[in-house]
Amino acid sequence: MSEDIESNPFVDVSVFLFFEDIADKQGVEGFTNYMVSQAESLAMSVPEEEYDTWEDFANAVVAGESVFSSFENIKQISKYGFVTEECPFSKAISEYIKRLGTMNSVHDEAKDHYNHTIQPSAAHSGCMMHQTYRQEVAKRIKIGGKPLNYAQIASKAYAGNVVTPPESWKKVLLEKAGISETQGFMEMRENACLFALYMDE
Repeated sequence: MSEDIESNPFVDVSVFLFFEDIADKQGVEGFTNYMVSQAESLAMSVPEEEYDTWEDFANAVVAGESVFSSFENIKQISKYGFVTEECPFSKAISEYIKRLGTMNSVHDEAKDHYNHTIQPSAAHSGCMMHQTYRQEVAKRIKIGGKPLNYAQIASKAYAGNVVTPPESWKKVLLEKAGISETQGFMEMRENACLFALYMDE
C-alpha cells in the first residue's frame, strides 16, 4: 500500500540554509547562478512532450498531467493566460519563518541580482529557480509541431508584494495573454503567479 510523502519541515528549512551557505561561499552572484543552473538541470531531466492541439496542451497543464505543471497547480484564465494558485516554495518559506524568524537578507539580494541581470520578474529567490524551470521546460514541449513559449507577467512574494516587468513589457505580455491590466491585478490578489503560454503564429 503506497503512502503519500509529506513535506518535512527539517528538510524545508535546511534547503534554504543550504542556499544561504552557497551565498556565503560564492556571493550573491554564485547563489543566483546555482539556482538557475539547478532549474536548468531539472528541466533537462523531464521527458519531452508533444500535443496535437493547443486545447490538448492546456487541458493537460490544468489537470497536472504535463511536465509544465509538475510542481504547481495551474489555472487557465484565458486562451494564453495562466495563473499559479500557490507558490511551490510557500510551505518551505513558512516553515523557515516559523522556526528561524525573518528570511535572511541574501534572498532579497539574490532576487534583485536576478531581476537586474536576467529578467525583472522575481519576487523572491525561489522565483529564480521556478521561472527558469518554466522557461527551460517550455523548450521541451511542442504543440502541433510548434515550440511552446513562456513569459512571466507577475509574481507575488510571501509578504504579498507583487513584482511586474517594466510597463512597456507588461503591456505587451498582457496583450499576449489576452487579459486586461485590471484582470491581471485581480488575479494577483488570489494567486501567486501570472504568466503567458503561447505558440508563435
